[in-house]
Amino acid sequence: MLIALTGTPGTGKTSVAKILQKEYQVVYLKDYEDAVIYYDEHRDSKVVDLDTLREEVNALNKDALYIIEGHYAHEMPVDVVIVLRCHPEELGKRLKKRGYRERKIQENVEAEAMSLITSESILYHGKDKVFEIDTTGKTPEECAKEVEDILNGQKEKYRPRINYSEEILKWY
Repeated sequence: MLIALTGTPGTGKTSVAKILQKEYQVVYLKDYEDAVIYYDEHRDSKVVDLDTLREEVNALNKDALYIIEGHYAHEMPVDVVIVLRCHPEELGKRLKKRGYRERKIQENVEAEAMSLITSESILYHGKDKVFEIDTTGKTPEECAKEVEDILNGQKEKYRPRINYSEEILKWY
């Protein structure tokens, strides 16, 4: 079974995955450097070949449970998608602490407020396979426990429900 652990940059994907890798096999999409096509200076980000990443994911043993971690994990051929979410205000602080440029922070905070990753996940995989965890104010350990709750069948309280769209009104 392939589980996508995805979300906007800064929501906690890598921190949560590092905890989960103690019990589960975790595949980090960022480790596939051969999928990087080029670096976009204007957007301050790597541009990757999604088909190359999909080939790598397709090569995994489908009889084992893998957690596929990464911003593009929801675009992979997976069985379940877990989207990590974060309140845009906290997300902006996290990204600023990482040294992101102001334009990049704005782009990611807007994507989070619009539920972009959740919307794409539902579009690609259907609403019954998509779950959300709010990482705002939580430790990576708490969030990892919530991922395990989903993996153990406690899914109903994690159905897509997080809505930060009203934050957008504060910006304009």
